Amino acid sequence: MSGRPRLHYLDNLRAFAIILVIVLHAAITYMADPPSWWYVIDADRSVVFTWLVLLADVPIMQVLFFVAGYFAVRSLQRRGPQGFIREKVVRLAIPWVLGVVFLAPLATYMAYVSRGVPMGYLQFWTSDFWGPMFQQSVYWFLGVLFVAFLVLVYAYLYPARAALQVETPRVEQPRLRVFVWFIALTAGGSLLFAPNLGLDDWRSLSFLFVLQPARIAFYVGYFMLGIYAERRGWFTETGFRPRLEPWGAGCVLAGLAYVAYRMAGPGVTLPAQAVEAVLFSIFCLAAVIAGVALFRRWIGGAGLAWRTLAANSFGIYYVHPLILYPLAYLLLGFPVPALVKFSILVIATLFGSLAVSALLLKRTPGLRRMF
Repeated sequence: MSGRPRLHYLDNLRAFAIILVIVLHAAITYMADPPSWWYVIDADRSVVFTWLVLLADVPIMQVLFFVAGYFAVRSLQRRGPQGFIREKVVRLAIPWVLGVVFLAPLATYMAYVSRGVPMGYLQFWTSDFWGPMFQQSVYWFLGVLFVAFLVLVYAYLYPARAALQVETPRVEQPRLRVFVWFIALTAGGSLLFAPNLGLDDWRSLSFLFVLQPARIAFYVGYFMLGIYAERRGWFTETGFRPRLEPWGAGCVLAGLAYVAYRMAGPGVTLPAQAVEAVLFSIFCLAAVIAGVALFRRWIGGAGLAWRTLAANSFGIYYVHPLILYPLAYLLLGFPVPALVKFSILVIATLFGSLAVSALLLKRTPGLRRMF
């Protein structure tokens, strides 16, 4: 195998995206109009948190799919198909099943606790959770990503063998039309997969997958874009190295346009959904590429703090609901402004999750292979 250097700034960007997951989940508690099913809803709410939710919700999962796709082919070449699948079973499939069966019910039960529903946990787990309250919490991502890796292995062995098995990728600068087509395909795919659903709507597919159907095209698109980027030598010394200034400016402008459109509440007609999908797609792409440019310029090294966050990012993602939602419940009625409660929630959840990951998940036999 070629000795291509590890791009630490992509690891750091992934870790930052997971920090934003915590920020997003904390902000939903205090947004002006949270989803009615949300685990803990505070009476002290503000439209500022609604703006934060709208902005953070767009790029974070797409960053995770993109970075996973970017590193996937190298790992597949190094391990071989069988070794690659074994590793993904341990790292994704098993944590996915354990999370859905044992941890998602704990997170979901907080919706009953915070609303004073008189039902014990065991009764909830054996009845309502596997019925009207079923969801997979944050663990849905592991199942979807595992399937994406399985499809990649199939493509590696059969239809895309020539493109994926070559060790040295072809360095190619992307033309503008690549990004235009990507925006069109992801926005169009969103409407195709879910013409009657909004970007925020969740659905359960026979208990196996729980996801947002209108975002399937984005999950698939960014995973494939990550693969394409690696196969075209993006971010290498001679490859595509996005400039922060234009992509950052585009991210800000697209984000403002998207939030303004969402806050205007244009309705649920197909034309309105099409505009929303296009704005979502433009903002998402600009945010992901701007994030790469930002981290390549300013946070590209493997310093201790970022190295620790990157190494524990999966563990942080995995356990943070078990800390965030109970703490949000404890902060209900706490006589401080929502911003203070939000700050306490984010900081305590981040450091608590990091401690659990570093001191427990990374050190316990059986678990450390997963995390």
